Amino acid sequence: MAQKRKGRPPGKRKAREPLIAARVPDHVFKAVDALVRERGQSVLAKTRSAVVRQALEFWVNRNAISRVHNSRLGIAIAVLADGVEEITDKSWIDDALTRQVVRELVLELVSHILRPLTEPVAVPADIKEGAGLRLALLKHVTGTPTFAGTVIIDDPGLAMILQGLDRNLGDGRANVETRPELVARRKQKQREKK
Repeated sequence: MAQKRKGRPPGKRKAREPLIAARVPDHVFKAVDALVRERGQSVLAKTRSAVVRQALEFWVNRNAISRVHNSRLGIAIAVLADGVEEITDKSWIDDALTRQVVRELVLELVSHILRPLTEPVAVPADIKEGAGLRLALLKHVTGTPTFAGTVIIDDPGLAMILQGLDRNLGDGRANVETRPELVARRKQKQREKK
């Protein structure tokens, strides 16, 4: 009787991904380990490597599609929400009081930062439509699905961020993907604009 071979079948070896070695301050290393312990319930975040990989992917994609002032707005909202959760010792996702306080303060902050203009501005239909689509995508992945099936967009950075939001805030079922040919077409249009 032939003996079964152990290990991977020949020809099915997966190529290893590149490795980044970096020295980090001790407090950052401990913070990553704390995240591993905190997020260890999911298969995707059981190792230090997985947590660092997710952080790097998020950072690269976030910075690829963002302007600095928009990142600052997002960070200001996150700092405010974190502070409220620290005070109430509860998450705005699960606790009605915390949610209400975060909602009121975020509205006040955004109203302060985006003060009304002295004169009204007419928004062209194409800009309103494009911005409305982004809002619909954000609502779709954060718990109010508005699209059926897989949503295909032409921005891989946005797709990754939307997938991350869906994992963290939504129900994990809002599938957003991109296609190489759409990405190529989008890049071509951007080059033509310049």
